[in-house]
Amino acid sequence: MDLLEGRICALAALKAGRRTFVELLIRQGTQDESIRDLLDAAAAQGVPVKRVREEALDATAHAKSHGGVLAVALPLPPAVLPEKADFILLLDGIDDARNLGYALRSAEAFGVQAVLLRRRAWDFDGGDVSRASSGAYERLPVVIGETPPPGMALVGCLAGASRTIYDLDLTPPLALALGGEKRGLSAAVRDRCTSKVSIPTREGAPSLSLTHAAAVAMAEVARQRRAKLGT
Repeated sequence: MDLLEGRICALAALKAGRRTFVELLIRQGTQDESIRDLLDAAAAQGVPVKRVREEALDATAHAKSHGGVLAVALPLPPAVLPEKADFILLLDGIDDARNLGYALRSAEAFGVQAVLLRRRAWDFDGGDVSRASSGAYERLPVVIGETPPPGMALVGCLAGASRTIYDLDLTPPLALALGGEKRGLSAAVRDRCTSKVSIPTREGAPSLSLTHAAAVAMAEVARQRRAKLGT
């Protein structure tokens, strides 16, 4: 079971309608009008709502930052790549649930349509990912795999590449690949990249974290595409 802690996370999952819910737990004393959207979404999905004491929520949740809302649900079913996707993020070697959630939050904000994870097995806590992503995990397809659709360029973002994200045309359909902080992009992914780019930073500065590097690179893709459309 996944524990979706907090109103934002629970509401996003209910509205997305991709999960099977067991129940929605609400802290006793919470006024209905203050969570009307949450109650309406639960009713629309036929999810039972239980009022429980805060001690019970604290005992069930991972932390005490649930804000009086906790949804119990089955893990998300496997996702597939959208047929007409033209902007995909490939994360190679990410191993922290919160970092994945932060990356998904940025990915959704910058127009990514799906995220590929190059992993042999999924072992993240779905509730932790969803909470860190502010609900983006509930809406954005996360697919286990490493191969973008045919005809889509694979652009690797890695330190040392001679071209920067500002030198390459990032408006055609592409999958943007970034590696985890421990090992970076694997040789298998680097060898398949059609282009390699770097993020220019001040000389002597420490390298960017995966989540920050992903956000910077995705923002440049979004900027170029808006400029091309004149928006």
